[in-house]
Amino acid sequence: MAPPPSGAAVPRLYRDGVGWVFLIVGALLVFAIAAAFVGSETFRLGHETKSAIFDVDEAVQEVGNALPEDVQARLTYDEVRQLILATLHHLEDKGLAAPPGRDERVQGERDEVVIGEDDAVAVVLVAVDKEGLEVSDDDAYQVIHALLAHLDRIGALGPPA
Repeated sequence: MAPPPSGAAVPRLYRDGVGWVFLIVGALLVFAIAAAFVGSETFRLGHETKSAIFDVDEAVQEVGNALPEDVQARLTYDEVRQLILATLHHLEDKGLAAPPGRDERVQGERDEVVIGEDDAVAVVLVAVDKEGLEVSDDDAYQVIHALLAHLDRIGALGPPA
């Protein structure tokens, strides 16, 4: 091996190749630690229930506009709001929704909860009767159906049973 040119001293560590080995091993170690961290976080986030943000005013507008024209003619936005709130209270009672300020994200497995449309309509009609609203079964069904479509659109529903 030829000696280095005068004035340009190359450290012996790099000249022998040992420094390059340490550099490569260090880079591989940093990459392995980063990959393990990213992998574990990806796994955790993939198995965590995602929370959907629900805005009642937005839902009233979306549901009201999604109703058939004959139902829109019979119901006011206030009645649609009451039906939506009654449905949300029913979902809370079943453990499928959280009130404002409470996070219901679930990590890991959880028991499946299935709610039939007839059950939801019956519970909602009882709730609106207590409020003094006169809403037909079909109108309540249409509002609940449109609400469930809205919840599905914003990612608040799981797969159908």
